[in-house]
Amino acid sequence: AKGLKSLEKGATHMVKYEFRNDEPDIIHGRGYVYNLNYHIVWCTKYRNQALANPIIVDSLKDKILQICRENEYTVKALEIMPTHVHILLSAKPKESVTNIVKKLKGITAKWLFEKYPETMKEYFWGGHVWSPSYYAGSIGVTTEAVVKKYIETQWNRPFH
Repeated sequence: AKGLKSLEKGATHMVKYEFRNDEPDIIHGRGYVYNLNYHIVWCTKYRNQALANPIIVDSLKDKILQICRENEYTVKALEIMPTHVHILLSAKPKESVTNIVKKLKGITAKWLFEKYPETMKEYFWGGHVWSPSYYAGSIGVTTEAVVKKYIETQWNRPFH
């Protein structure tokens, strides 16, 4: 619904919001249909600001995009901050989030030490670029409440 107007709290003017009503990115594979999107975040070891250099950031983005292409992940958003990486990607159901993160962190860590050895050794004296932990959240086309209600009302449907 384009053109929906809303008055922001405390604002003295109207703000126009545009909503996209696109179809979700449903992908058909051999024997399955899916729409799996993950928001993944991982941090540098000790939250060191080793990713503050724009040259390193740009080449790291290119490397992450290359890894994703090679593994058939679809990148929907990517941003690199001085201490952490955010990525929104879609992957096939056969790929676990753990394996996705292992590939991204493992390949980029090795690559960063090879491409920028002096900078990486300055920040990461122990040989590890990334913190061992990460955040992963699933992003869907609907809310948890809607899915719960859909499942709970299955017996109320005419065809079950």
